[in-house]
Order: sequence, then C-alpha cells, then structure tokens
Amino acid sequence: MMKRSVLLWALPMALYAQEDPAYPRTPLTSTVTRVAVGGYDQSFSNDLGRRKGWTVDAAIYPAHGGPWEFAAIGFDQPEGKGTMLIAGKELLIGKASSAYLGLSGGNNSDFLPQFAADLDVRLDLAAGWRLDLAGALTRFAQQEEIRMLQLGLAYQGAEWCVSAKAQQLTYEPDGGSDLGGILNIRLGGSDFGVWHNLRLAAGRGILGSTATGGGLSASITRSAMTPLSGVGGRFGRRSTGTNTSTGTTPITMTSLTASSDPIPQERLASFTGHWPLTKRFALKAEATWGEKVSTYTYWGGSLQIIATF
Repeated sequence: MMKRSVLLWALPMALYAQEDPAYPRTPLTSTVTRVAVGGYDQSFSNDLGRRKGWTVDAAIYPAHGGPWEFAAIGFDQPEGKGTMLIAGKELLIGKASSAYLGLSGGNNSDFLPQFAADLDVRLDLAAGWRLDLAGALTRFAQQEEIRMLQLGLAYQGAEWCVSAKAQQLTYEPDGGSDLGGILNIRLGGSDFGVWHNLRLAAGRGILGSTATGGGLSASITRSAMTPLSGVGGRFGRRSTGTNTSTGTTPITMTSLTASSDPIPQERLASFTGHWPLTKRFALKAEATWGEKVSTYTYWGGSLQIIATF
C-alpha cells in the first residue's frame, strides 16, 4: 500500500465548491458587484481537532462577459494559521459554453499550497447537454504536487442542472493516484435569486477535493470545484494537497492510504443554499458531512452575508 500525507482541509480554490454556477447569460445594463463576508467551522470525530476561519470574497459582473472573482480565506487550525488569496475569471463562449481560469497561493507554506491553478471548460453540446472538462495543479513545499483531472456530462435546464463527473488525482513525486465520482444537483437558474445545490461524492481523494475545504465552497459564484471551482472550486471549485513538515514546528497530518479495496474509502454529502433577503442583501449557507471509512467522520458548515452593488 502507498501512504501519502494529505492535508484535507487546507485546500486552495480549484474547482472551488464544485457547484454548477448559473450566472445570468443575458447582458447586464451595468456592472454589478457582489461582496461576501463570512466564516466556516469544522469538527472531526477523532483527535484532528476543530478547524475554523473567515472568508471575504467578491465577484464583479461586467455589462458584457463573465465575472471576475476574488477571495481571501483565513485558516485557524491546530497546524497553524494562514491566508489564501484567490483570483479567477470566467469567459463566456457563445450562448452556453464557458471557460474558467483561477490562480491562488498561500502565505504559510507549512500547510497551505504555495501555488495553485485550475482550468475548467464547459462545452455546449446540444439540447441542454454539455461536456465538462477540468484540470488543476496544486504545488506545496518540497516540490510536492497534486494534479487533478475531471471529465463528465451535465444537463442544463432553465431552472435546474444535473452534472456527473469522474475525477483522478495524481500525486507527485510518488506517482500514485486516486479515483472518485461527483454528482451535483442544482435548483435555481440565477446566482442572484434563490437556489440550492446538493453535492454527493464517493471514492478516494474525495474529501480533499470536494469538501467545504476551509470555507472555500462559500464563494459567491462558485460557492470551494468547482476542486481545487470550488471556495469551490470553486473559484473552487475545491482541491487537495500533499504536505511535508518543514521548519522547526512539527505539523500533524492525516494519512490517506491507497488500497485495492473496491469499497469507496471516502464519502461526502453537502447542501448549499442561497436566499435573497432584500434587493441588496442575501444569505448563503452550506452544511457538509464527510466520512473516511473506519477512520473518522466530520461535519462542516459555512455562512456568508452577501451585498450587491
């Protein structure tokens, strides 16, 4: 068996929250900006301790084209404290296709990625169907990397969307890999209105790439895939990372073990909701349950207040 030290909760943006964004495709009459402030909390059934932090992010919707996305996420956990900075851009292609490019980095290389980048392409096929293809690279200290590939199909209706993706994570320099699957069901046709997203996932490497990820899945538009899209993603969409302790302070890690057992090693269920309170303000919340079989379970949640200008 191959063991890898993987920090499941200190993940960058990448495929940030793994939700299916449904921003308005019709041109706006003027630029719209949304700013969100909130926090997240996670508790584990074993000795991993409590993990919490804060989130500040913004999305700028130009009159023409896809949104710009920015975020800062603070981490407060037993391994230490740190901050992730994230920036991304959505490019609208034709009537229904899009491409997302995101970059991020952390200021504490002991447990946060030094650098992460992800590209998510959504190609319109026909009659509401589309092809989703995503890739992400997360680099940690000691030249450790995680490379992610996702491929799947989605069906987009006027007020709902269903997507299913297969995911592969490759770990360098050891060269091992993990496989998993992700299902998203979203009700709600606009990011500005009422919408709900249910995410179900199973496999190996799933918790690191699709979990709340330290609140990453609380971003305004991507809510940590879409892994690495998404704070998020997405934006983050959400990502995984390996790590080796550096410096003088030892860091406690969780070990993921690859095996030939056909039973999924990890499971995750997450529900995210967005509710407009007034014309200017909205509330966004997420609740997540995850399990690493025979090792631990965890509950996580995030809450944001969003202002629209």
